[in-house]
Amino acid sequence: MNKPKLILTPVGALIVNRLTQDEKPLWDSVQKEDLLAIREGQAKGQKALEQKVVTRLKTLDLTTEEGLQQASPEIKSLVKIGVGPEDQIVLYASETPDGILSARIIRDFAKQVWECTPTLEVITGLQVKDAGRFRSVGVLRYVQSIVKLIDNANNRYGHEIILNATAGYKSLVPYTTLVGLLFQVPVQYIFETSSELLSLPPLPLDFDQQFFKQIEPLLEQIEQESSVEESAILKGLDESTRDKLLPLLEQENGQLTLSPLGFIVYERYKSPPPLMPSKRKSNEKDHTRDFSQETHRSVEFEQFKRRLAECRWVDEFWYLKGADESRKEVKQVGQDLHVAFGGIELRAKVMATHESHYQTISSAIEDLMR
Repeated sequence: MNKPKLILTPVGALIVNRLTQDEKPLWDSVQKEDLLAIREGQAKGQKALEQKVVTRLKTLDLTTEEGLQQASPEIKSLVKIGVGPEDQIVLYASETPDGILSARIIRDFAKQVWECTPTLEVITGLQVKDAGRFRSVGVLRYVQSIVKLIDNANNRYGHEIILNATAGYKSLVPYTTLVGLLFQVPVQYIFETSSELLSLPPLPLDFDQQFFKQIEPLLEQIEQESSVEESAILKGLDESTRDKLLPLLEQENGQLTLSPLGFIVYERYKSPPPLMPSKRKSNEKDHTRDFSQETHRSVEFEQFKRRLAECRWVDEFWYLKGADESRKEVKQVGQDLHVAFGGIELRAKVMATHESHYQTISSAIEDLMR
């Protein structure tokens, strides 16, 4: 069974640039309002304009090349990716009137046509008037948002995550691509004016982890304190280390903060949090006392189950289904572990908060089977 998709999609302004002559007067009224009013759909004439554009877009035959070319790049790419009611779309809008309006229109179109669950996030700092703010605030906020969603265990194990790099500011594309490569998430995009969906699959790209371990305490300090005096970070570093470290940092008024590249690298390679033991007592973990679920339970299974309840990394477990008597297996399914032993398969909720924790816990449970 295929997982539902989670599609992360920056939004451009082509929808606004292609407004018809009867739609433009409404847009002239909308863009005079402040960004908060536009974001909330409260600008004068905004609801009428959004309804007009969505209605027009819904008349396009998106099964034809002509219909796709008349749609926006975001809609064209989402059609090619394939969106259904179970899927989620996150639309990243720039901090501009045309970016916000375009994202709202695409959100409403997706709701009505695909009956899916689109959400809209306006990224502070994504604009074209201030290049410094774009780089140090806009790109960083965008990267922080997509990394947070990718790192979320519910998303990572419950969805097929896709980074859609078709639209939005071209300056975001390298960062989107780097996140995809380092976090092993596919990046998809429509090339220029074509309608062919291209995909950059997760590649075995890696960062110099020995160097990262050397600088991790410095990056951790900056991440925790937001900004640190330049002298406190660079003091005592040799020239080679400084040269490799500086691309990961932003420099302003004698203070250093993480650059978008630095944030990506830090989030990808930082040391995992400690694996904390369950606070439940052993008898509180076992939810298999209903023997109607499996009337013939072996002595070996009952003994194993008691050992499983004593495992400090296991928080709770439930009966799942019968299994082959000889099968001894621990496998990860979403955020849980499925544990087969003695003719019964259990679903175990465990204390993992990082991907590396699952191997530790699985090995501990496998030891209990011996």
